[in-house]
Amino acid sequence: MTKKTERNPSFDKALSELEAIVQAMESGSLPLEKMMEQFEEGMRLITLCSAKLEEVERKIEILVKKGDKVVAEPFAPEEKQESEARSQ
Repeated sequence: MTKKTERNPSFDKALSELEAIVQAMESGSLPLEKMMEQFEEGMRLITLCSAKLEEVERKIEILVKKGDKVVAEPFAPEEKQESEARSQ
């Protein structure tokens, strides 16, 4: 069984915790209440992992969209980029 996870673990730690939750749930040995707790924690971890993957994807897109050159730019969250674009 897994314990409660920290609120904002690294991607690798969150994925590892998610895998442990899946194994515990698939074992069929959890009582219903514990199964629901694990399900809720798993959903939180999925959301966290998805957000981290989307952030990395946006960073990669910034690097790739420089034509022939690969140039790193500081990453700004989407909301910030949108507000900057509107002000131009």
